[in-house]
Amino acid sequence: MRTILVAYDGSPGAELALERVAQFAEKEAKIHLLAVGRIPEYAETVSEVDEAKESAMRHYEKNLEMAKQKLQQAAALDVTTHLDFGKPSEVIIRKAEELVADLIVVGTNPHSTFKRRVVGSTADKIVDSAHCSVLVVRPRVVPAK
Repeated sequence: MRTILVAYDGSPGAELALERVAQFAEKEAKIHLLAVGRIPEYAETVSEVDEAKESAMRHYEKNLEMAKQKLQQAAALDVTTHLDFGKPSEVIIRKAEELVADLIVVGTNPHSTFKRRVVGSTADKIVDSAHCSVLVVRPRVVPAK
């Protein structure tokens, strides 16, 4: 796998995905970390949208840089960061196509069954629509006894 896109939002699921990439990515691989900022869908003013973008940029640029350093320290990988705005599944798929990614790596975070049915999960949407393989990294769940 030469080009790997990792969806990264700083969540526990994204951290697990980052750890997994550090374990299996080959030194020649090009790793792209992508954070997706959400823009208010029903913003009343342009300044409200601009404020949301600026806030997301501050938040994600710091998180992306820390994630990049983790990967470089753990596995000496070639890492590039990206920040884009929109619906996460759509942005991730579009970026993977632009990069001609061989693999998309996404982490999952537990959601209620109701929320998953109503909204759907980002990982599900990516798996359904991606042009390449998708690795969904799930947290280890210990079965109840």
